[in-house]
Amino acid sequence: MARRVSRSARLVLVFVAALAVGVGALVFVSYRNTITPAGIILHHSAIPAEHAGGSVDVRLIDKFHERRGFGIFYWGRTYHVGYHYLILPDGTVQQGRPERCQGAHAQGHNDFIGICLVGNYSGKENPNGTRDLPRPTDAQLESLVRLCRQLSGRYRFTSEKILRHADVAPHTECPGDRFPFQDVINRVN
Repeated sequence: MARRVSRSARLVLVFVAALAVGVGALVFVSYRNTITPAGIILHHSAIPAEHAGGSVDVRLIDKFHERRGFGIFYWGRTYHVGYHYLILPDGTVQQGRPERCQGAHAQGHNDFIGICLVGNYSGKENPNGTRDLPRPTDAQLESLVRLCRQLSGRYRFTSEKILRHADVAPHTECPGDRFPFQDVINRVN
């Protein structure tokens, strides 16, 4: 009869094996930062698509998050961007952290894949849509639906595992009250 091995015992075995082949703590730390994605959490960047004379992209978010102290070592590289994916207004999808790397986007739920759409869809912070786009572009929504379908298929998520940041963090309204969440869920199904 096979015995189940606890996570801590597996970590010790991985660390000992890593020492034996000479890569030591690097493998241990990377293994510890590895997740099995539990679902998807949707965000908005809450900063305008054009910021400080340039376009918001994954490099800019990475710099913002580095200044906030986000950072994780994962299989030979340090990532600062807290999201796994960023979707630009033209629908371009940029990868942030690898999918199996622990996120830094929703405290207590960083085993979920974080997807951020560039824009500010909050009626409170962007009341007239003059600070930024009033809602996601059609291109962003098409890319989001396609990405959610791919991830749901890959990790066997149901649509109940696709959440808004505000669903797990009541202090925020992210991704904003003008984000068409139910429409996205309907289209993913």
